[in-house]
Amino acid sequence: MISTLLLVILCAAPEVSLDDALALALQHNAELKVTRAEVEVAQSSVPLAHDWEMPKLRAQLNDAESLPAGTFTWYAGLSWRPPNPWEWKHGGDAAEAKLLEARFELAASSWRVVKEVRLAWLDVSGAAAHERLAKESVTSRGKLLSVLRRRLEQGGGTQVEVNLAQLGETDARQDLLRWQGTGLKAAQSVAWLVGQSVKPIPATLPDAPPTLPELGALEKRLDLQPRLEALRAKVRATEAQQRNLGAKRLPWPEVQVRFRQRRNDTPVDNDFQVGLTVPLGVTPAPQLDVARAVTVRAQAQLDAEKAQLLAELQILFARAQGLRDRWLSFQQDYLAALESHRALQSRVMAEGSLDPTVLLAADRLAIDMEHKRLEVQLDLARTLVELEGVAGPP
Repeated sequence: MISTLLLVILCAAPEVSLDDALALALQHNAELKVTRAEVEVAQSSVPLAHDWEMPKLRAQLNDAESLPAGTFTWYAGLSWRPPNPWEWKHGGDAAEAKLLEARFELAASSWRVVKEVRLAWLDVSGAAAHERLAKESVTSRGKLLSVLRRRLEQGGGTQVEVNLAQLGETDARQDLLRWQGTGLKAAQSVAWLVGQSVKPIPATLPDAPPTLPELGALEKRLDLQPRLEALRAKVRATEAQQRNLGAKRLPWPEVQVRFRQRRNDTPVDNDFQVGLTVPLGVTPAPQLDVARAVTVRAQAQLDAEKAQLLAELQILFARAQGLRDRWLSFQQDYLAALESHRALQSRVMAEGSLDPTVLLAADRLAIDMEHKRLEVQLDLARTLVELEGVAGPP
């Protein structure tokens, strides 16, 4: 029931190509919406880092009857600590580095979504290709079943042969239903990634194995991987924050203006003072230690991520080479045998000159090998997409 409902919804959705789906995903994907909001938060924090401390007002009114002569009846004052240029600079550097980190995180998330859409599209295309093979198998086994039923009616066959053919056709129909379900699931994955209800148009798989990219070129692209750029920006942000904390330990002047009225009704007197605020060195020292540790941790994360991406790149490249060799092996060793089997199958359908049990066994093996060959093709295509995902955009 649920599968039928999903199929109805999918059929009503507009058909889109891979390029259209990628454009929609970059605009409507749920994860990217959250990441874009993080960029907006980081961007709003840049002016805040350049803000300064507002002046402070202090007002005091005394009971003149209970105060000795010469004391103040009221007092008002303003104090203001001018912005420290080192705090201003390093705080701004930290905020801008965090903004840059958020933007690179958005780029990394976008590239990851592109990879996931391409992988899901391959699942759709692979399921469609497997479904076509299953349909061909249903058709061929249905024809063989018809031939054997006629032979049985004419007294030239056995019920066992008909039963075997019937089981073979049923098995092929089960494969067909399985691949149709797999295709529906893959299409739903595409719709979720895109953020809209769409019907993906399956891509045409290549007939020949593609040429692999050069490993050296991929490793060079790794230096500009958005995830690594985000971590580099994070290191710069922590370093700027560490310098900012160090600047707060420096002595810095504070300006004060006071207005006072004495009890003996003397005119209001005022004074202008410049004080020097000196923080206790022991108070922010642990904060500096934490800031240094955060910087070391960020650098370690960058080094670990780069090493992991390089290892993944090399492993995926080796896997791609192995899959391409398997694809070439299928072309050399299997296609000629498959062509011969198809010709023999057509002759048997027309003449009935071969034991049907042998033909059923050969047909099952041929179909299984075609599915395996298709899986190798799809695995290679997936691996190449994964390679692009690790290396980052060119």
